[in-house]
Amino acid sequence: MDGWGTGRETPSVSWVRIRLQRMLRSGPEACPCGARAEAGCNKLGISVPRIAIISDIHGNRVALEQVLRDCEVRNVDAIFCLGDVVGYGPEPSECLSLVRANCKLCIRGNHEDALLHPETMKGWNVVAKAGIAFARRTMSADALAFIGSLPSSFAISETILGVHDSPVPSEDGMSYLRTKQDAAEAFGWFSERFCVIGHTHVPSCFVTRVKTARDTIGLDDVDERPLTSNDGRSTVELPRLGRVIINPGSVGQPRDRDPRASYAVIDLGRSVLELHRVEYDVAEVLRRSLAVGLPIQVGERLAMGA
Repeated sequence: MDGWGTGRETPSVSWVRIRLQRMLRSGPEACPCGARAEAGCNKLGISVPRIAIISDIHGNRVALEQVLRDCEVRNVDAIFCLGDVVGYGPEPSECLSLVRANCKLCIRGNHEDALLHPETMKGWNVVAKAGIAFARRTMSADALAFIGSLPSSFAISETILGVHDSPVPSEDGMSYLRTKQDAAEAFGWFSERFCVIGHTHVPSCFVTRVKTARDTIGLDDVDERPLTSNDGRSTVELPRLGRVIINPGSVGQPRDRDPRASYAVIDLGRSVLELHRVEYDVAEVLRRSLAVGLPIQVGERLAMGA
């Protein structure tokens, strides 16, 4: 896996199993990905990590650079990426390079899958197809090989499961986890304390006090915690018993009518979730998109946060 861990295939998903203890001690094995020096894999050397979760960058380098700067301000110990680094936006190669240099873990999203397997784009709109076509024309063989090496999920001990869309297996491509009903079903498919997801481009947080996936979970067992903020930050206290599904929203193409880039920080020590919204130059992204021949709808959508 090019230093990003090794995966094994199950009937529906490949997993990366990493011991959480490796994140909690210093020394040569402190990094959960065991990555090469050029992958930006610095030793964590910490007692309790603050983990930034980013997703759905979609070739938006301007937004990603602002989010990475914000992560430095928030003193995060590691950044995990949930996929869809490419697609839609004008700088997929540059975004992939930044992810490789700054993220401890990264998985594939459906846009990476489409880049590798164009037949999966059946039913996609012309704007989405244009973004993948542009990425395929402009990305290097090394970048494509790296994308092909990425796993479709990761799991860290019994603490964090990461998937792009949902822990619920699907034979028809990616699915969306949006509602309490979706969450109630999803809680039955994982046992880790946290499941982090993307794909919807909308931040969300669902909590259940039901401890294991073996127990029956109904709608009354699931609470949705609001993640809205006018000042750029929203904080949610998480139960120390039970399990949580977290969607950090989208770095590069938010769809909750807020054009600011969105990402989350899980503070394992305080058992707190932070959602951060970050301003960036949307007009500059539109200029870069038009300069490389992408549809004007890319920038217009960013301006609306839709």
